[in-house]
Amino acid sequence: MVIKIKKLTTLNFKGILGERVIEFSPTITQILGANKTGKTTIADAFRWCLFGENSEGRNVFGVRTKDTNGNVIPDLPHEVTVLLDVDGSEVELKRCLLEKWTKKRNSDERELSLPNSYYINGQKYTETDYKEYLKNLCKPSLFMCLSTPTYFPTLPADTQRAQLSKMVAVPSMEEVAQGNDGFVALLEQLHDTSLEDYLKHIGYLISQIKNELKNVPVRIEEQKNNLTKYASADTDWARIEGDIKAVEEAIGRIDDEIADQSKVVDGEAAAMRMARNEINKLKAELQQRSNAHRSAYQQEKYTADVACLTHRNNVASIKRAIAAEQERKSFAEAELAKIATATEDFRIRWAAIDEEEFVIDESRLVCPTCHRELEATDKAQQIANMEADFNRRHSQAMAALEDEAVRIKERKAKYEQEIEAANKKAQELSGQLSEEERALEAAMAVVVISAEQRITKDAEIAKLNNEVAKRTSELEQPTEGSEAATKASAIASLKKDKAELQAKRDNLRDSLMVRTYIENANKRIAEIEEHERTLNAQLSELEGKEDIAKDFQIANIDALEQRVNKLFSVVTFTMFDRKLNGNITPKCECCIGGVPYNDLNAADRVNAGIDIINAICRHTDTYVPCFIDNVESINDPLPMLSQCIQLIVSRDKTLQIIK
Repeated sequence: MVIKIKKLTTLNFKGILGERVIEFSPTITQILGANKTGKTTIADAFRWCLFGENSEGRNVFGVRTKDTNGNVIPDLPHEVTVLLDVDGSEVELKRCLLEKWTKKRNSDERELSLPNSYYINGQKYTETDYKEYLKNLCKPSLFMCLSTPTYFPTLPADTQRAQLSKMVAVPSMEEVAQGNDGFVALLEQLHDTSLEDYLKHIGYLISQIKNELKNVPVRIEEQKNNLTKYASADTDWARIEGDIKAVEEAIGRIDDEIADQSKVVDGEAAAMRMARNEINKLKAELQQRSNAHRSAYQQEKYTADVACLTHRNNVASIKRAIAAEQERKSFAEAELAKIATATEDFRIRWAAIDEEEFVIDESRLVCPTCHRELEATDKAQQIANMEADFNRRHSQAMAALEDEAVRIKERKAKYEQEIEAANKKAQELSGQLSEEERALEAAMAVVVISAEQRITKDAEIAKLNNEVAKRTSELEQPTEGSEAATKASAIASLKKDKAELQAKRDNLRDSLMVRTYIENANKRIAEIEEHERTLNAQLSELEGKEDIAKDFQIANIDALEQRVNKLFSVVTFTMFDRKLNGNITPKCECCIGGVPYNDLNAADRVNAGIDIINAICRHTDTYVPCFIDNVESINDPLPMLSQCIQLIVSRDKTLQIIK
């Protein structure tokens, strides 16, 4: 649809008394004149006739004509008639504003109302039908975009994004992924999941792995702390094993020497060897059972110590978490206290404004020049103006208070939710703390029976000890009158040496037993380190997927931006904001040469608006008149696809129309 202005006629509109007729070129019309000669009034008249607002979009402005003293001239009709060319057909639109004075029953005062009348091609219409007719020609929001260069770039970013997205075919994810194996594989993984949700899920998994990796050093440190309980890192286990072997060899030699000393005859020697073998078997069994008790003790002691340390660390961690929630709650309570104070102040201000009443300013009911009291009609008009001003200010103040009340309520709800969440979390943590404290108490209450106590209570060991002592005593008892009796002293000395060596060997074996527990701890450390490597591999894989997803997200963004920016000749739009941390947030910023719209000079802003209007015209196939103010400041304004009315400041005392 193509809409053009052919002629505009005003009658007593704003500061222009009487009738003024302006005819327009179908392409470019230049309106020149000095300041306050009525250039902007033409744009206001056109917009008011169609939509009841001025060129800035305000529906409350001075339509009525005033005298040189700034007073409204009474009983004047105010009219604007616009003759349009709509797709080659003429359409005449007319809006009239008339003063209507009425007097209520039983009252001497008259009240003023300013009703509007609407005409289309000479036929009177209701306001609803008039607006509907104009809406069918062109929606007001679209008309605003197409008739004012500065309108679209100042819209909210979301509104701009929505309009621009409608103007292009948004590329599908399959189109963007085409030719990139990584993107294609990602699409197969997404299925029905959105890219944003996929990134959130990957981010959650990465955070979980990172949290688990943070605990790895703590677990390794726990195992290393346990290692220090048993032996230092430089313990020479090979030396201990060598010492045990050397002592056992020495014991063997002593046994052989005792055997040699005890030998009298072959038969007696054979009997003694058999008896000694039996004793050694009993001792071996005795040693095996004792070692089993020592091993069980060390294992249970290690398990109990690890359990206590683990629960103690858990208790400390939960207490820190509870303290954090309490701090969070205290902060929220402090904010609620501030809100309560603000609320009380708000109530006072609300009551003060709510109780305000209109009071007539008597000083404004006299003529400022001659100081005489105004005529009754003028006085009524002045009082009506004062009351209207009071009502407007009062309404604005109450609206501002209502907005403030909403904000106070929202802040209060926010911090109440924070307190509720903190209480809930603290309660949950308190339950966990109680469980961990009970578990710690239970772990600390575990009593590990010592190896010696276990050995002492073992009836089989006692039985074996008695049997060994009995057989040893029988074996060592010299036969009266035999050669062995003469060697009893030498044998006793050898046995003493043997006992000392056995004690030394047992101590060395106890030291060697610690190696088993150290090996277990080192094995656990190796398992944790292997798990850490697995987690790092998983983290690398997830971060790779995240990088591909973010690259895909950026590729989609770039594809959309490229399609949008192909619509324009000088402007470009940045549709998304890429943060330094990698996050991407939606935005919509118009630029020329990389300079944001808000930083452009006035000429570039107008050219940016013209470029946008041309693109929207092409997309919607709708062309409406566009008013451009202060064109004299633009060296090279862009050509427009629609009718253009240029308002130019010059030294002309009266308006000059150049078609």
